[in-house]
Amino acid sequence: MCSIHIIRYKDDTDSLILSLSALISGTEVVLKIAGMVLNRTKGARLIATALNDKSYDDGPMERFVFLKYHKMCRKFMLITFFSYPFTGIMLLSYPVIAGKLDEYMLPVGYSIPYISYKQEPWYAINYCMIIVQGVWLALAFIGLDGPFYIYLCYSTCKLEILKNYVDQIGKSDNIEDQRNLMRKIIAIHTDVLTFLKECSSYYQDIYLGQVLCSIGHICMSLFHIQLKFKNSSYGMLATNVVKMWIFCFCGELVVTKSNQLSTAMYNNRWYRLWRNQDLKAIQFILANTQTTVGFSVGGFGTLSYQTFTVIMKTAYSCNAFLHNMMK
Repeated sequence: MCSIHIIRYKDDTDSLILSLSALISGTEVVLKIAGMVLNRTKGARLIATALNDKSYDDGPMERFVFLKYHKMCRKFMLITFFSYPFTGIMLLSYPVIAGKLDEYMLPVGYSIPYISYKQEPWYAINYCMIIVQGVWLALAFIGLDGPFYIYLCYSTCKLEILKNYVDQIGKSDNIEDQRNLMRKIIAIHTDVLTFLKECSSYYQDIYLGQVLCSIGHICMSLFHIQLKFKNSSYGMLATNVVKMWIFCFCGELVVTKSNQLSTAMYNNRWYRLWRNQDLKAIQFILANTQTTVGFSVGGFGTLSYQTFTVIMKTAYSCNAFLHNMMK
């Protein structure tokens, strides 16, 4: 419907931009759903790993860290829950607020094919159809982003618990307790690295599509705002910038926690363990903590602040190119 609408109303700049935005949104949802369906077995295994972990019963420190990241996950979900409906409200209410109903302006650039939406009752029918599909789209985005926050908070939670364990190395004179601690660290860290590797593999194609679609969204919304100050693209621009910042913040959080764990391995009292077997275990843990972790973006990089900078620069460059083409 978006493609037909673009062809039919290509001379209307507002309709053209809104149609492209709707097409990009639909493509983004399809790519995410397709990626999750194709890797549903891996996704089910990841979610089961995160939800079935009962290590918070190991002690007060573990429970405190688990509760901390449980609250963080809920905050991310609340932000997501409010941001997508906010965009929908901005788009759907603009024709009403701007007084454009008499001009038969649609909130989003698509309509029933081969029928003029500027005739009654087709304008009202198209408007109702857009409202229904907008609600579905917002719910779809919320549901698709939820598992990512669970995986993120689970992995960072385990990395922080590992850091607390690593800080305890060399603090006790009981050799057997120290060896049990190191065996526990190795086992948990191996599981976390495996979990993050599977997460990265699961999301790398999904988030490559997400990044490309977000660049398109930001570019088109910014172009629309610069071209016409009064329009409905502000919500789309804000939502996509916030969305990509949150994803990149999440990726940076994993990298930061991994680096903190690596630094903790250098700074603990490993030198108090003089037995060769213990020192080899320390060396093995230290080598493992140097492993690069993160959520891959199509194999071209990882979600991080640097990636967010690249996204914004690329979107602005595309926007500048469009303005040059208009001259």
